[in-house]
Amino acid sequence: MPLAEACAPHMNSARTRTANAKNHGEMLLTLFSFFVFFGLGFLAHLAEVRWPLRSYDTPKSWMIDTLGFGVATAATIASRIAFPHIFDRLPTLPGLHWMTTASHFVSAEIPWPVAFVVSVILLDFLLYVGHRLLHTSALWHTHAAHHSVEHMYWFAGSRASPVHIMVQLAMGTLLGLVWPVAGGMHAIVASTIFYAVIQHFNHANIRWRLGTLEWLFVMPRYHFVHHGAARRLNDSNFGFVLTIWDRMFGTYTDPDDVPENFPLGLEYDVGLGRMFIGVAPRAPLPDAVSAD
Repeated sequence: MPLAEACAPHMNSARTRTANAKNHGEMLLTLFSFFVFFGLGFLAHLAEVRWPLRSYDTPKSWMIDTLGFGVATAATIASRIAFPHIFDRLPTLPGLHWMTTASHFVSAEIPWPVAFVVSVILLDFLLYVGHRLLHTSALWHTHAAHHSVEHMYWFAGSRASPVHIMVQLAMGTLLGLVWPVAGGMHAIVASTIFYAVIQHFNHANIRWRLGTLEWLFVMPRYHFVHHGAARRLNDSNFGFVLTIWDRMFGTYTDPDDVPENFPLGLEYDVGLGRMFIGVAPRAPLPDAVSAD
């Protein structure tokens, strides 16, 4: 009997145990991610109550934001299932073998905390590029759901269409092929907490200031400008963590140069279904919106 066939029952059992362990680990990671997301969200809510950036006449749109969170979660799960089958083949293509070499070097030679800090900077640039792509005429309607928020608070940043989510996750997946953060569970925990903080903080109704450090780091008032209804505002301040990309590429708008309580949201109406699917409204868009 061939050795492989003789060992087949044992190997299948091992695969089953490995698969079960992997599924269990992914379930725990998912539960941890939800705990971090809503736990930090509660802290952000307390900060919003204590230090509000602006007051609103309209209530929070909890139902729409919950729907948006569900759409974003489903798109994230689908992307994490599909992307490995798509992107993992890239390093095997002609001319792209260097990606494997780079990945092995980073994993073996770069301490994971250093790799993590560098990955934050690199990913922030890629997300800036992806964010600007979402603001082109070809992709704007897949991003409009995120900009439909008229009452900014920590949970409002969860509104997104599937394409919006896929573009962002594609950037992270591409970076991971050449610059992995091989820190095991420590890296996963650090990344989960860090990006949950950024997600909540950027959209939170908090008036905190950092003084001269605001030249480098994104603050809520900076990101609020990006959610302004006027095109000249929402076509600026694309950064997530750092403001340097906007300053370098001419898309920076100083929050001090914008009138207080400028309108947020969209300058046109679109149904929820079309908005979350990511297609244009039935009615023609205003010229100021449709122009590229």
